[in-house]
Amino acid sequence: MFCSWRRAAALALATVALAGCAAPPPRVVVQQVKVPVPVQVPCPAPSVPARPHLPIADLAPGSTPAAVDRALVATVATLQGYAAQLEQLLGAKR
Repeated sequence: MFCSWRRAAALALATVALAGCAAPPPRVVVQQVKVPVPVQVPCPAPSVPARPHLPIADLAPGSTPAAVDRALVATVATLQGYAAQLEQLLGAKR
């Protein structure tokens, strides 16, 4: 009786082991998945406006005080416009 119990256990173990080997292997499915990844791109360099010609540079050494005043006022107006362009360019970068 003791021997038959061992035989039955060995037979059950062998049956389970062989049944496990007889099962087909799991099916592996390979799929390509596209994952969107953000990529850091450098910003293009902005075009810097050219420096304006200043009216004070055209003054002759013996110019009258009135001509100097007019040239200075025109130079300030020109520089204010140029500064506004540069501020606008910097504002786009902030």
